[in-house]
Order: sequence, then structure tokens, then C-alpha cells
Amino acid sequence: MSPAASSTKTLPHPTHGSVSYEASKKTTPHFPQQDFRISQPVAPGTYLGPIDASKPGSDKAPLLFEPIQIKNLQLANRIVVAPMCMYSSQDGFMTDFHLVHLGSYAMHGAGLVIAEATAVEPRGRISPSDTGIWSDDHIPAIKRVVDYVHAAGGKIGIQLAHAGRKASTVPPYNTVDPEAFWKHDVVAPTGDLRWDDHHVNPRELSVEEIQEVVAAFGAAARRADMAGMDTVEIHGAHGYLINNFLSAVTNQRTDQYGGSFENRARFLMEIIRAVRANFSNEKPIFLRVSATDWLEWKEDTPSWDIEQTVELAKLVKEAGVDVFHVSSGGNHVLQKIKPVPGYQVPFAERVKHEVPGLVVVAVGAITSGQQANDILVHEKADLIAVARGYLRDPGFALTAARELNVKAKFSQQYERGRIQGHVLQPSGLLPPAAGRSSLRSSLKAPASSSSQGHASGQVRWPMNLDQLAAISLDDDSDLDHEGMF
Repeated sequence: MSPAASSTKTLPHPTHGSVSYEASKKTTPHFPQQDFRISQPVAPGTYLGPIDASKPGSDKAPLLFEPIQIKNLQLANRIVVAPMCMYSSQDGFMTDFHLVHLGSYAMHGAGLVIAEATAVEPRGRISPSDTGIWSDDHIPAIKRVVDYVHAAGGKIGIQLAHAGRKASTVPPYNTVDPEAFWKHDVVAPTGDLRWDDHHVNPRELSVEEIQEVVAAFGAAARRADMAGMDTVEIHGAHGYLINNFLSAVTNQRTDQYGGSFENRARFLMEIIRAVRANFSNEKPIFLRVSATDWLEWKEDTPSWDIEQTVELAKLVKEAGVDVFHVSSGGNHVLQKIKPVPGYQVPFAERVKHEVPGLVVVAVGAITSGQQANDILVHEKADLIAVARGYLRDPGFALTAARELNVKAKFSQQYERGRIQGHVLQPSGLLPPAAGRSSLRSSLKAPASSSSQGHASGQVRWPMNLDQLAAISLDDDSDLDHEGMF
């Protein structure tokens, strides 16, 4: 009997919340043929050569499409799907949604897919609809996703997280039973410092409870390893529990976990050691941080900044972190962020230049292949993470490839979708509805699949991306221009 098929499960520990569930009594026949997979001898997203060999610089792969190896993790390209909360779980279990959501990115050529912030204990969820990894019962559903990504030729990691004072919130698009929340047990390094009036007022963790959370991260790493994850990412950013400990604006403790930089970093350092001890040593560990609280404008308020981030990067590298993922903000409601294109890249650049040997990920408002490649060319980062860009375009990696004149490997089943006979250019904004309508009327499908010339008035097939897109939209379609960026 698998863990998921066990009897009713209840987590009685008072600091873990009141999550309980019962395994289904249904049994569904399973046939070995259902496990059949098409082999992917070359990973989707692998550089195969230029689309147009006559273009300048086409004699070598752009850096974005050069492979990279970090310990035993070999990535086909430098594009990472950043972890994004989906709020689509119940009691922490991954579902068919996660299989399709994460699997599609692997099928479409992402170098690495990182699953969303996954709570190491029930009260560490942002909402009752977050994924979790606090129980062995979660392993089979996670492993199902991992196995599919691997069969698709991809690589996958999972972000290990604790929401801290931002926990027990209402998920954005589903209704949750009021009994599913744990407003009495939202925790933080310092009590009575809530994010804003819409969040729960947290209570302060005791030293004993801190050690329990550290152990929970270690146990979560063990489960991720058992599920076959290629890497784990410790979530130390965006105002969640680890970030709360790091920053003096949210950590006002006077014991060994507060005060000095070394004390505020102690919680994270203990977590890193616990994760490293429970995750296969040949596999890399990622750490995501907020490089700044964006409170530098409040000169009278001690907060987290890039100088401390650089010092932290030096510490964690020695402790066993292999990859440093540089984000920012989310720790204080008075933050002042100016989200221009690539606005977080200078933070990644500082870390890369000042901490040699540490692999650095840049993220934040990186929206095109050219922009991403330029960041690598100018040695501002080693990997590029994209989040919302993947929600808009699950094939972001292949879109970036076309933009950079790269013929990238498609999955075996999708190779026939590669458009032949044209030098592909990025689609950009489509023409207005009237233009699309006139273009549609000028396009006529070939009378047959013959390779002979088409009749007068017909275009040569296959068509390019703009032409195909133009005839796939209704005349009254409108584009959300803001959504293009």
C-alpha cells in the first residue's frame, strides 16, 4: 500500500496546525502500458544550430542556449522557470494541475523548472491552497510530477518554504472553509509585527520552535530527494520566515537569533546545514533571497540591503549553497520599488562579481531572449529566471530561441510543429484587428499538400508565425498591451 493509500492522517503536533485527511477507498486498475513514455534522446531547448546561418554571429550558440553543469545537474540551456504560487492544492497535495503546469514547461524547452513555494509544515503555507512537503504522504504525487518532467527530457527542483507572518491568507481564486485557516498559529521571529492590516498578527517563535522549523526543512529536503528532485531551493525571500529573520526591520529579537548580522543569519545557516545533510550531496542547493527591503529611503529604519546580501552570499557559499537566486522586496509594506526592465539584475551582478565561484540567478522583469542573453554576455548572472513571462508564454524558451536565431530542440512529439521554409522572427505585437482581417482575407490555404507551386492568389505554405497568428484571432479580438510585457 502506498503512503497516499493509508488510513486517516492527522498531524497532532500543536505547532503544526490541524491538517487532517483520509485516503480514498477507491481502487483504480493500473496497467503497465500507462507508464509508456516516448524517449527524448536530446533535451527540449537544446541548441541545434542557427536558424539562418547567414546572419552575423550565427557560428556559435548565444550564451542563453549554452549548457551549464552545476554539480551533477546538467541543464540544456540557462533558462529557469522561477517558482510561482498556484494556490491549487488541498492539504498540500500536488494534483493533475501541477503535472500539466510544470510538465508543459519541460516539454517546451525550459532548462530547469522549479516548483512553487512548498511548505515544510502546514502553518508554513501562505494559504490553505498551497502545496506542502511536510509529510511522506506528499511524496507520491510529487514524484509523479518529477518522473513526468524527467521523461519529457527536463530537469526539476522544488522550493522549500515557510510563509512566516504572511501565512494563513485567503487564496486568490477559490473558496476555502474557514476552519482551514490557522490564524492562532501564524509565527514570526518577533511577535505583533504583521505585514499589514489584512494579515494576521503573528506570535513569536520560541527557540525550541525555531529548532523544530529547522528540522522541518531538513525533513522536507529528504522527501524532495526521495521524490527524485534534481535540486531544492530554500526560499529566503519576499517577506517569508527566513527573510523575516534576516532583516532587522522584522527581527527584533535579543537572543542568539537577533541583533547582529551573524545572529540574524543564524536561522538560515542552520536550515542550510539541515537541508544539505538530508539532500544528496552530488545535487546542488539553490537559495533565493531578497537583496533589499527597498527601505533605503527610510534612513532611520534598519533594514536588509545589498551590502548584507553580499556578505550573506559569502557565508552560504561556504555552508553548502551552490546557486544564489537574487530577487528583492516583499518584507515591508512601505517598500518603494521601481520595477523597470531588469530592475533586480544589478543586485545579481554585485553578488556575481564579489563572490567568485557562486552560480548566480538573475530574475525580475526579464521579458525577452535578447535581454536575457545580454545579461549573461555582460557577466551579470549565470542563469536567467522567468516567472510571469512563462504564464503568458509556456514556450518562452522556444520563443527566446527564435528571437536569437537559434534552432532549439523540440520534444519528439512536437517536432512537426517547427515552422519550415521561413527565417523566424519574434512575433511582437500583432497588427490591429482591421489589419488582421485584411491579412486573413489575403491568405488562402493550398488546394493540396503537393509540393508544386500554388495557384494564383495563394501564399506559399508553411506560413510564418505572424501570419498564422493573424488568422487565428477573431476580427473583434483585442490585445491587452500591458500583458505583453
